[in-house]
Amino acid sequence: MPPGKAADLDIVIVTYESSHLIGACLDSIEQARGDLDLTVTVADNASTDGTAALVLARGDGTHLVEMGRNAGFSTANNRAIAGGEARHVLVLNPDTVVTAGALETLVSFADAHPGAGVVAPRLLNADGSPQLTARAFPTPAAAVFGRRSPVTRWFPHNRWSSRFLVERDHTGTEPFTVDWVSGAAMLVPRAVVESVGAFDEGFFLFWEDADWCRRISDAGHEVWCVPTAVVVHDEGGTRDHGWTPRTIRHFHTGAYRYWTKHHAPQPWNPLRVGAAGLLGARAAALTVSTSLHSQLERTGR
Repeated sequence: MPPGKAADLDIVIVTYESSHLIGACLDSIEQARGDLDLTVTVADNASTDGTAALVLARGDGTHLVEMGRNAGFSTANNRAIAGGEARHVLVLNPDTVVTAGALETLVSFADAHPGAGVVAPRLLNADGSPQLTARAFPTPAAAVFGRRSPVTRWFPHNRWSSRFLVERDHTGTEPFTVDWVSGAAMLVPRAVVESVGAFDEGFFLFWEDADWCRRISDAGHEVWCVPTAVVVHDEGGTRDHGWTPRTIRHFHTGAYRYWTKHHAPQPWNPLRVGAAGLLGARAAALTVSTSLHSQLERTGR
């Protein structure tokens, strides 16, 4: 890199008990880097499975930040982001595999579109199906027509879920604007990070990506999905044991934080009470359902 010229891309990856995933992710980055001048930083949230040692043992120049505790997704990402200087930042999950050309496509698109505040790839499931993670901002309708809702699972192509999940655009090749994208893979120009700020560290896990996209959009920037840049996301790979009481709690407290922050910021707003009640009831029901499912699995029924 010539003196005084910033690198193209800082890739930041937060790990927690990710030793079974991080190797394939880092290998894919190396294979897909093309001519980009990039750095990779892994921020490890005190994994006990040897993740940090595995990253160090690679000897490939990957930077390691050891958080010393499970600081959460937002805080660990922010630490890694702050340590870089490249023109763009790519937040990437350890349960992803970057395909050939994806990194150069994302950087080229961001360079060609100065109004872009977020540029995301098309995310695919491990079986090659679209993950539909570029979508409309969360609303109460998301509970009914969101990606994980019973309606969407039972009737995956109904018109309301398809509209919420922007399903039609995911199947094409033309870039399209959306409200928010998954934090599993999202590029943000460093100038946008510096003007808008990084992740809200009040979100431990879940909803921090929606909040960041909302803040970036509110600042006048566009959120894009570029389908020709493809990243495979083994969703749940970082949560091998599925939903637990802890992840359920983080999901719903994050949802409450997002809702009150953007829709009911006043402490006295009665909508806060309603949201807390509904989300609390949903969390309780999901906790009971998950517990029963686990018991049935253990008994073989």
